[in-house]
Amino acid sequence: MRFALNCAALCVSDSLVLFMGLILGNWIIYLIHGIPISVHYALALVPVWCVGAVIARVSPAWGIGAVEELRRIQLLLLVVFGVAGIVVFMGQGAVLPSRIVYGVSYLFGATLIPLARIPVKKALLKMGQWGCRTVVYGNPAQVSVVIDDFKANPFLGYVPYCICSDELPIGDTICGVSVCGTCADFCDETFVAIVPVALAENLSVAKSFDRIFSSYHRVVLLPEIKEDIFLWALPRTLGSLIGLEITSNLLNPLARFIKRSVDLLLVLITTPFWIPLFTLLALCVFLADRKNPFFVQKRVGKSGHLFKPIKFRTMVYDAEKVLKTALQNDTSLQKEWKKNCKLRNDPRVTQIGKLLRRTSLDELPQVLNVLLGQMSLVGPRPLPDYHHEQLAEAARAPRGRVRPGITGLWQISGRSDSGTAGMEKWDTYYVRNWSLWLDIIILARTSLTVAKGTGAY
Repeated sequence: MRFALNCAALCVSDSLVLFMGLILGNWIIYLIHGIPISVHYALALVPVWCVGAVIARVSPAWGIGAVEELRRIQLLLLVVFGVAGIVVFMGQGAVLPSRIVYGVSYLFGATLIPLARIPVKKALLKMGQWGCRTVVYGNPAQVSVVIDDFKANPFLGYVPYCICSDELPIGDTICGVSVCGTCADFCDETFVAIVPVALAENLSVAKSFDRIFSSYHRVVLLPEIKEDIFLWALPRTLGSLIGLEITSNLLNPLARFIKRSVDLLLVLITTPFWIPLFTLLALCVFLADRKNPFFVQKRVGKSGHLFKPIKFRTMVYDAEKVLKTALQNDTSLQKEWKKNCKLRNDPRVTQIGKLLRRTSLDELPQVLNVLLGQMSLVGPRPLPDYHHEQLAEAARAPRGRVRPGITGLWQISGRSDSGTAGMEKWDTYYVRNWSLWLDIIILARTSLTVAKGTGAY
């Protein structure tokens, strides 16, 4: 029942977006050529999308994550528009929609289908109707990690319902979820079972694996690999063995070319927006104290090479002197600076600087560094050499393989609040798991993070 409800809700949302895209495309044609609006071919487009969405597991998209969901939506759109075009063309007396209508409709759907799904999922979550009931197997430590992760990522659609463990008494709870049996039991009220690989390798469990787990629609074997290490891990059958294939995408020259091309394209097509804003903000910073509105400091870039990213100046002109004095007079500031190389209440920051930092507009001039090939729109945070040296070697090595970014996973995962530890985790994760889809997710979430001003100081 919940599967049907979730599929229907997402299909209705997707279909409305597709229909609106077709209306918009036809309206543009009407303005240009005076051709009356007609969307009868939506009768082919919408059903094909709904069927394809279920087959490709885009609806209800349980268990695939935001990045994979975005990738599947975009690929499915290409297939659906192709199939719908063939259906219309093959129909008797069919009139093909113009290329403008198809182009506008496709771009409209590619942009808004993923966004329109967010409020739908939130509404279903609020009603307690989103996702599928999930049973988690394992010891208390394994179970706790899984449940915490699922609760932190509710859009994933795996709702912890009960626990099966040999080390906990029935009726006990972990993270608010009750133990309903042992590892030799099954829960017929759940859709998915999460099973640690180590448990599946247990001889006594392996012998009765089919009896225990055959009642579940889906069984997910959980290897001892942290999710914050690998995103793209694909199962591979190697004769009688099963392995996980992990690809380092940014070692592929084509992937690097695509990333660089997208950077240049986005910067160039947004010039009508950022050039006037750039000029206005530079003037505001200059008028505040009649000093140079830009700040340039050497940072560590790709392959460890130093470069000079450009930022709007957010601090007083004699910032280093002010910092030195403040640290000498306050031991708590000394500890905070030593830990994160940042201060929450930094005495050097000007009033307009606080606004620029809160909105991250102080980073805007770095689009020039992107054009020069020194930075990317998305990547690890560029650091001064003294801060870079404080990172663990395991974090410094992957950072050196890519261009630093104006935004990145660290910035949208708490920004300054997550500190150096968060930077080591998220920037390293990004380098290991880069994809164009991940960049799109980061850019979209950056807009939301900037609007909220979360963690910026």
